[in-house]
Order: sequence, then C-alpha cells, then structure tokens
Amino acid sequence: MEYKETLPDHLFSHHVESYWHIFSDEQLTENPLEMFLPTCTFNIIFIDSPCMVRSNSQTKWIHLYPGAYFIGQTNTSLSFKSKKAINITGVRFKPFAFANLIKNPLINFNDSIIDIEKVFPLDKTSHLLIKQISLKSKAIIQEQLINEFTNSLLSKTMSVDESLRAQLNFIMYRHGSIKVSELFEEFNVSKVTLHKHFINKVGLSPKKVSQIWRMNRILQLREEFPDMSLTSIGLEAGFYDQAHFIKDFNTIFKITPFKFFSQKSNLIEIANRNILKRFTNQYDPITS
Repeated sequence: MEYKETLPDHLFSHHVESYWHIFSDEQLTENPLEMFLPTCTFNIIFIDSPCMVRSNSQTKWIHLYPGAYFIGQTNTSLSFKSKKAINITGVRFKPFAFANLIKNPLINFNDSIIDIEKVFPLDKTSHLLIKQISLKSKAIIQEQLINEFTNSLLSKTMSVDESLRAQLNFIMYRHGSIKVSELFEEFNVSKVTLHKHFINKVGLSPKKVSQIWRMNRILQLREEFPDMSLTSIGLEAGFYDQAHFIKDFNTIFKITPFKFFSQKSNLIEIANRNILKRFTNQYDPITS
C-alpha cells in the first residue's frame, strides 16, 4: 500500500487540510483496507474500481462503483474490500468546512459514505471532473483536476464560520484535554446553543470532538515515545486514571489500547502522519 498527500491550493486552504492518494496493488479480500480513523474531518473520495465499504460499527458491506463519495464524520474506522488493485484519491476537509455549505444537520451524515450527488448539486463540469479524477488517478494526486473540483464546490461561498473555527481550535490546541464548560466561559455561549451548533455544523458534540482529539493525542504520543507505558501515555494525554483511558479508547476503536497497538495496521501508519501535521499546525491556511 502506498499513501501520498499534498497541501491544497492556497485558495482552499481555509477549508481543506490536504489532497491524498492511496494505492493498493493487491486484492483486499482477506485483509480489508482500514481507513478514516476518527479525526473530526470530512472526506470526499474518488475511486477507480468497484469495491465494498463498511463502518467498523456495522456488519453490512455496501457496494461502491467508480465515482465520487462524501464521507461524513466517523466515530470509528471504515474498511474497504476489493477484488483487484484499487486507487482512492481524496480531499480531506476541516471540521468547520461545510458549516456554511451544507444546510442539512451534518450529524445526519455520520458514519456514512454517500454518493456525492446526494449532498451537493453538481453541474456537467463537476461530473466530467469526477470521471477524470476517478479514472485517471493512477498512484498520483491529480492536483489540478482536484483544484477545479474543489472550486466548483466552494465557489458558492468561501466564507468560514469564524466562531465555530475558533471553538474547534480551542479544543484542538489542547489536544481535547478540556472540560466542555471551559468553552461556555471562553466564548460566552450557553451549553444548549453550543451543543446544537456543533451537532448541526460539525456533526459531533463538543464532548465528542474533545474525546476524538484526545484519542488522536494518544496515537501521537505512542508514535513519539514507543517505550512509554500505555498507562503513562494515558496520564500524559489528560486521563485521570487507566479505567477512564481504556473506556474512552474502546468507545472510539472498539478494542483495548493493548490489542490496538499490538496489531500491525495501515490505519495507525496513515493516521500518525495526519495527526502530527494537524497538531503542529502544518494544515494551517496558506497565506501566499
């Protein structure tokens, strides 16, 4: 499996973290490709071959055909199966990217992979770009084509919900180790208003966002300090005891920390690259 990513055009860097590409040159039947660790981000993917996908919280596999799909917030990982080599090209969007673009509450798309036409109105040019990206991306990132497609989505409004962005960054900069009440005080907003705004515009509650980013911090610490005990990593990430750490970890990954880190998973490899960049501000808006 090969994974590559590149930063978006500066025009879209307020909304987009990166363009990425995964190529698997083997059948994904016995060992499905596990992807999309919960990171509070959205993805639009372009696939070039028929495959099947399943949320790891579900048992049913869904058939996908070449084309473009919208992936909402994930509370667990997604697995892909394919009978032949598969290319997946994607655009990973920041958690506030669609606050002003999608009118439906974003929680409705959680743990779902949906034909993009059911989420965004597409014109003939967009359909042509989808076809070109899906069928022509062979182990490379079609940057120019993806820039054109991203522009077609964002051109209606390039504005960002700045209050939502600030609230999300407040949580992220603290790696999720906060009390939700701190948000009420910092931004002078009520619990009900904040919760409703996050559910509608992000798809996750403030508490869930904090939980996910704290789990991301666990993965980062494990990568940076492989000899540190899991108990120490949990304490460093802000958990007050081991039981709390294990409970939250199992909620996200459906497995204990020990079992998770004992397995060899491409999910961990890919996630660690993204987490490091996110927490060190490498996905910040490009100013030039």
